Amino acid sequence: MPDDAFGQMVLDFHRDDLTERPRYRRDDGDLTEAHLAGYFEPPSEWHPIEQRLLSDVTGRVLDAGCGVGRHALALQERGHSVLAVDRSPGAVAVASERGVTDAVVGDLRQPPGDGFETVVALGKQLGLGSSLADLRRTLTELAAVTRPGGRLVADVDTLDRADPETGAAHLAQPGVAYRTFRVEYDRLAGPWTDLLLVTPSQFRAAVRETPWSVDTFVGTETDGSAYGVRLSLPGQ
Repeated sequence: MPDDAFGQMVLDFHRDDLTERPRYRRDDGDLTEAHLAGYFEPPSEWHPIEQRLLSDVTGRVLDAGCGVGRHALALQERGHSVLAVDRSPGAVAVASERGVTDAVVGDLRQPPGDGFETVVALGKQLGLGSSLADLRRTLTELAAVTRPGGRLVADVDTLDRADPETGAAHLAQPGVAYRTFRVEYDRLAGPWTDLLLVTPSQFRAAVRETPWSVDTFVGTETDGSAYGVRLSLPGQ
């Protein structure tokens, strides 16, 4: 099994015990240093897309792909009941140490529990995969644990000619590409992970084949490499 390199690096960073600078390795061999402070940013330092989408959260929350818990903590402080789920045991340990009340190891596509009013999938969690079929599967599985009339908020990477990562991505179809990378730290190598880059028009097309509907896009008027979305399910 691949190592939990991501979990070990955030655990050591949180405990001020890094043994070396962690790195991200792309499948073309390119190495970049992992800047870990961003995983721990307070809400005042979040990207405006994240700040805008978190204001749309209501009721009981599933934080799908919670990482070290920065969104879960902020939502708890606002009075929400939050189940935080991540596949990395180390990241879940950090989230718990930082005060997330209910953080568990699991697959964001098959989370424990159901009846959530809002699914939070920030940190590009909807983009795990290499095709629109992967995106539709993730959305369908998350719909199954969300109550009628519920919503989902997420940020999504898109194709950006100014972003060097786009040039290194694998084109799957017009408007859809993916890049492949892993975390390497302290002689550990995490699993190779595919992350989608999807234009808003292709994202909307994928959503049409799921139970969700697109309520709004956030940030598409800028030239950045990401945008936000809010989706909703039909009511009872």
